[in-house]
Amino acid sequence: MLGLIKKDFLLIKANLKSMMIIFIVYLILAFQGTFDVTFIVPLIGIMLFISTFSYDDFNNWNSYAVTLPNGRKNVVRAKYIASIILTAVLVIVALAIGVGIGYAKTNNINIEEIISSLMGTILSSVIIISLLYPIVFKFGATNGRIILFAVVFGIAGIGALISQFVDMTPIINMINELDNYVLIAIPIISIMLLGISYLISNKIYQNKEF
Repeated sequence: MLGLIKKDFLLIKANLKSMMIIFIVYLILAFQGTFDVTFIVPLIGIMLFISTFSYDDFNNWNSYAVTLPNGRKNVVRAKYIASIILTAVLVIVALAIGVGIGYAKTNNINIEEIISSLMGTILSSVIIISLLYPIVFKFGATNGRIILFAVVFGIAGIGALISQFVDMTPIINMINELDNYVLIAIPIISIMLLGISYLISNKIYQNKEF
């Protein structure tokens, strides 16, 4: 499985130069206050990792991988472990950059704001991974991205429609109340989402024909 993880990181390295250009642009915008770098950096990392699925599909990698010992289980496991490692590293990098930018601009470090941004970044990254990976394993990288966007916009549209007829104040108050337990709630929610997502992806991949 270590070989599979290394393979994904080597594929990421191939796209790193182009992503560095995007990163520099967002870094400039973050310094100007247009974007939150603690969110953008891990998001770019997820985009990088999604590209590994495209490479796998293009090179018919899965047809070979499933012939390896425990190939089906290890392919899915490696994707999740590698993406978690990449996200964790990029969250730390983004945190360091965010602290540096904040201190350079205000000569002060707001610990509460940093923790809030960090937890929000982790949760949003986990949600994207948890939703996207089962879809990609089922439908492939290209179709998976299209389906994910359709699902996200569909949920957003339904949510906007419901909010027109339902009082969302109790829900908003409940979310605000969770801010007091964010350091406990976010890790627990993240582990649960990733666990459920992994089980679904593993089930899909076990039954998929290549």
